[in-house]
Amino acid sequence: MASELFVTFNNRNHPELPVLSACQDIRGMAVRSESGYDISHDRANEVTYKVVKPGQFVIHLRSFQGGFAHSAVEGITSPAYTVFGFKNQEQHDDYFWKTVFMSKDFVERLKTITYGIRDGRSISFSEFGEMSLSFPEYDEQHYIASFFKRLDSNIAVQQKRLERLKQMKSACLDGMFPQNGGGYFSPLRFKEFSEKWNMEKFSTLAKPYFVSNKYIHHQNLLSLSYGKIVRKDIQTKKGLLPASFDTYQIVQDGIIVFRFTDLQNDHKSLRVGLAKEEGIISPAYVCVKCENVLPEFLYLQLHTFDLRKVFYSMGDGMRQTLSYSDIKDMPVYVPSMDEQRRIVTLISSFDKQISLQEQRIEKLKQMRKACLSKMIA
Repeated sequence: MASELFVTFNNRNHPELPVLSACQDIRGMAVRSESGYDISHDRANEVTYKVVKPGQFVIHLRSFQGGFAHSAVEGITSPAYTVFGFKNQEQHDDYFWKTVFMSKDFVERLKTITYGIRDGRSISFSEFGEMSLSFPEYDEQHYIASFFKRLDSNIAVQQKRLERLKQMKSACLDGMFPQNGGGYFSPLRFKEFSEKWNMEKFSTLAKPYFVSNKYIHHQNLLSLSYGKIVRKDIQTKKGLLPASFDTYQIVQDGIIVFRFTDLQNDHKSLRVGLAKEEGIISPAYVCVKCENVLPEFLYLQLHTFDLRKVFYSMGDGMRQTLSYSDIKDMPVYVPSMDEQRRIVTLISSFDKQISLQEQRIEKLKQMRKACLSKMIA
């Protein structure tokens, strides 16, 4: 039984220690200032926070993710959480048990002892204590833990490489387009280009585009997701879309798609996609066809921080809803076609590297999942 292996700890009154938060990834408990969470709290209450030591575990409120977070650092955490650890530390490898608590089989078993609806379900330590747990001797625990440590370390390294690639792409993306009203010159350019960029109205570069699906009945359903146009699968009879999709519009390779409703003030919610294939998309989207500019180039420029800010000065109130007529006179700066192609090629090379890196990480995660199912009973 779990109660024979673990015991709770309730050490408090150490406000000098860093505040820890439960992360949604492999890190488990991490220093809040480094975890990506920015949760305001009354520092005077930190005297009531519970101390967490390296090798201990925290039952937090994210039980839809499992709810058990391992800590590799010392700190304090919310008094609403339960802190527990081993009765006999020398008989157990904490990383082995971290791996057990993250396994799909264990998370599924937790569903039988959870209750409530706050941020998922709550987990009672007393009921956890009644769970039966099977485990090997310490030497085998340590061997299994060492294997997963190396694998997790490799995944973490690959994740950092992915983040660096994304940061490099972002830096190039902003650096290769005019900033802060600079207009005619970008801060970062290829050495063979020195001519100033031309200022054009958006309507000169991109015309409204609408082709109805009413009489064509195209069946390739597309959607705008995280800045990409992707295929959207729905369950249909005989594989045919209902007649209601005849109201949709047809897009093709090179068409830029906007979603102009519910814009937020964080400069990140503007949704812009570039179609790579023919299909149908909701009539709620605004579509444009490029003229005198590479669609890939304009698509990239619409993702720069500087140009995005322009959109947030045009809204019509709380919903921040725009139409093509709102942006048709927006100034856009464009270089020669040759420079456009060079910029597109550079950013595309980053996209390819990012995609390959994401595939490497996914393979490692799948390997981890497969090993976990075989090595952890």
